[in-house]
Amino acid sequence: MYQLTPPNEHLDFGFGITSETYYGSAKLLNEQKKNIQAFQLVEMPISFLYRHSIELALKSLIIIFHKKLQIPYEKESFESKKPKIFTQGKWRPLYSCHFIDELYKYWKDELLLKHLDKIKELAPNGDWNEFIEISKAIPIISYYDKKSSFFRYPVTENETLDLEKFTMKEIDVENLFKMLNSKEAPKTEKNGAKIIYGIKDEGDNIFKAYEQQKELLTELTESLIKVTEYFYGIHIMTRMTLCDGQ
Repeated sequence: MYQLTPPNEHLDFGFGITSETYYGSAKLLNEQKKNIQAFQLVEMPISFLYRHSIELALKSLIIIFHKKLQIPYEKESFESKKPKIFTQGKWRPLYSCHFIDELYKYWKDELLLKHLDKIKELAPNGDWNEFIEISKAIPIISYYDKKSSFFRYPVTENETLDLEKFTMKEIDVENLFKMLNSKEAPKTEKNGAKIIYGIKDEGDNIFKAYEQQKELLTELTESLIKVTEYFYGIHIMTRMTLCDGQ
């Protein structure tokens, strides 16, 4: 049973079991998110763990499929400890590829679907069909975090996208006063109270204000969770059916 043996003895060099650990950590943090003592950016480390779990699971599957289908890495054996991925017209080191969309495309098109009959012959009890929902969710994740940097760092090369992950966002001061003076206060029962921070000038007048956002990047978050859960299951299924538990 692969889950009870050290990663260095695994046929995928430990990528799969590490992916499971990242998934478990992300799931626990997400469930306990309200207990994290931070005013903002709480979602970033959680999303990073989900995203990294997907990347590790894909690398695990690529290595396993190469071995079980006995497909060489260009001129190197499928048993090589330096696996590769064929992308953008040439072979590249798998370890240095962090692009989820390219990892997914290579695994799905070049390994899974191209050799589907052989895989079903080797592991008839597995469900090896492509899930369209997952294929649709991958581009959403890649759009925001293609290089595995969006959730890793506060700022990246794309300043516009960075603004979407920031919890505290500037709001118009005039609109702030209208909201505070309104008889119909914004409903906060679902997510609790929100933080509003104002900065005063020398005349004691608020000239700048920020509001804490309770819902950030909803579509991206849902895609991350959906895809991570999918690959968590696919990886375990692969180990139990295609790899006989190893």
